[in-house]
Amino acid sequence: MRVLKIALFLLGCAGLCNGQMYQGRQLVTARLLADADGIVPGHPVTIGLDLQAQPGWHTYWEYPGDAGLATRIDWTLPAGFKAGGIQWPLPKLDAEPGDIVCYIYPGEVLLPVEIQTPPNLQPGQTVQISAHASWLVCKEICVPGKADLSISLPVVAASHPANEALFRQTRAMLPMAGSPPFTASWSHSGQTLVLNLQGLDPSAAVDFFPLPGDVQIGHPDVAAPAVHIPLLDPKATANSIDGVVVLKKGAGQEIWQLSGNKTAASMTGAGAGGVTAMGGHSSLIYWLGLGFLGGLILNVMPCVLPVIALKIYGFIEQAGKSPRRILALGLTFVAGIFAWFLFLAALIVGFKLAGHQLNWAFQFQHPAFVATMAVILLLFSLNLLGVFEIVLPGRLQAKVYEAAGGEGYAGTFWHGVFATLLGTSCTAPCLGPALGFALSQPAPTIFAMFGAMAAGMSTPYALLAAKPGWLRYLPKPGIWMVRVKQALGVLLMGTVLWLGSLMIKELFPARTEPFPTQLARALSEHKIVFIDFTADWCVNCKVNEHQVLDSGPVQDAFKQQGVILLKADWTSGDEGITALLRKFGRAGVPCYVVYSPDGRVMVLPEVITKDIVLNALEQSQS
Repeated sequence: MRVLKIALFLLGCAGLCNGQMYQGRQLVTARLLADADGIVPGHPVTIGLDLQAQPGWHTYWEYPGDAGLATRIDWTLPAGFKAGGIQWPLPKLDAEPGDIVCYIYPGEVLLPVEIQTPPNLQPGQTVQISAHASWLVCKEICVPGKADLSISLPVVAASHPANEALFRQTRAMLPMAGSPPFTASWSHSGQTLVLNLQGLDPSAAVDFFPLPGDVQIGHPDVAAPAVHIPLLDPKATANSIDGVVVLKKGAGQEIWQLSGNKTAASMTGAGAGGVTAMGGHSSLIYWLGLGFLGGLILNVMPCVLPVIALKIYGFIEQAGKSPRRILALGLTFVAGIFAWFLFLAALIVGFKLAGHQLNWAFQFQHPAFVATMAVILLLFSLNLLGVFEIVLPGRLQAKVYEAAGGEGYAGTFWHGVFATLLGTSCTAPCLGPALGFALSQPAPTIFAMFGAMAAGMSTPYALLAAKPGWLRYLPKPGIWMVRVKQALGVLLMGTVLWLGSLMIKELFPARTEPFPTQLARALSEHKIVFIDFTADWCVNCKVNEHQVLDSGPVQDAFKQQGVILLKADWTSGDEGITALLRKFGRAGVPCYVVYSPDGRVMVLPEVITKDIVLNALEQSQS
């Protein structure tokens, strides 16, 4: 299936005419075209992004459907110029096996945008209009593309039409101006939105192309004069959605834009064939609270415990110091946690502005980072085990001790960074949906969400630093501290071995069939398909696998119901798997998805139990 194929490359060339290359072939040629030969001061000019895809390949409409990605244009305009939104021509409906429906543009498409111009331009000037365009083109596979484009137009007193045939053909596929020859009203029928169209010509065939926004919908069922649209989120409160109504009579057709006021209805995932996801909230306060809770729980995740234990050991050693110094050190540790979370937020925002995407735990997908972490932890563990002691003379010893992890402020700060840096290899409960929401938001929201996560993770340390008296409830120093130090060394050595195995797998990955190909073949068998999105660096994934997925009751249920088991290995950041994770509203692993035989999809929580999996299988079977 085209909609489920892997995204392999991201290639774009700058210039007036850009080509997207894949395996030596130019899949898409992108260019900017104007509908006039010049700009008249104060009068709008329409600039169109022209995408010419190879035969058999297609790009996507504003609402791509069950899969795909809409084309995006980011403009760079001179002072006083203002770009409107993309005017989307009517797409074609593409139905795939497994009840997958997409809205596509096969071959060539022109996406017009009206540009407002200032009245103070002077004839004789030349104006350059630039744009960064990004798109997804699909056939048997899907390949993201991008291009930096520009067009130069003279300022003139009077202009003449340009590229007339292409703009005329495109405008014929745009919604018509004025009032439609029918009336539209919305109603509810259970968990279905019903669009009632009155005053239709009885001889006209009707079609409807939805623009649901954030509302999670199924496939529209058109039976004029009504259109039935399933609401897949049981908590959705939408009273209407936008869309395009098409009236076909003979060889002609009329296209009408339908807009309606709708109540906010949000989702935690978008689905192929309909996705049932946990939660449905649009409140930023809710997501900030979820991020805070996820950061708080991150402290007890297996991937964080080794470093947290070291920090608690450090607090014990500092119990005899003044409360003011303990508070200062504790807040410094908290500052390290915030520094790493905000650094991640800045990276994600920066890459988004550059047209790329970063994911939670992206640093664990790079062998150089993993190797560096392994060396640091190895030296740390050997030191804890007493294999060597670093002894440096005088002032140098004090400086190194303070900067490399002693009780000084610099060392405490880097301990906070270090704890958080390891913690991002897992997605704690509540953190997965929060991250999925955060990564799709504008820059201020991304920083706010990562700040909430940092606040959640740092809360225990801030409380302990503010109430140093609580430290007296900890055991008295003694020989047991040496044993604890040695035990921590062994624990860290285990982490080193884990990082080493992870690095080897990343440097020498096993050659396997692309995951979307596996998924497409599995779905074609019309059986229950269980997908385990995992990664070698995700300890929570291993815990869920050992305690739940490999357990006897779950394995017996898999066998009895003939479930097809698929493992989506995200260790190296496979882009096809990344796209699927985003599709299901997730920004990290673990993630578990169950396809029913009829194509319905259920997204399970990050922390699963046997009952959760068994109930999901039962629902999918029924």
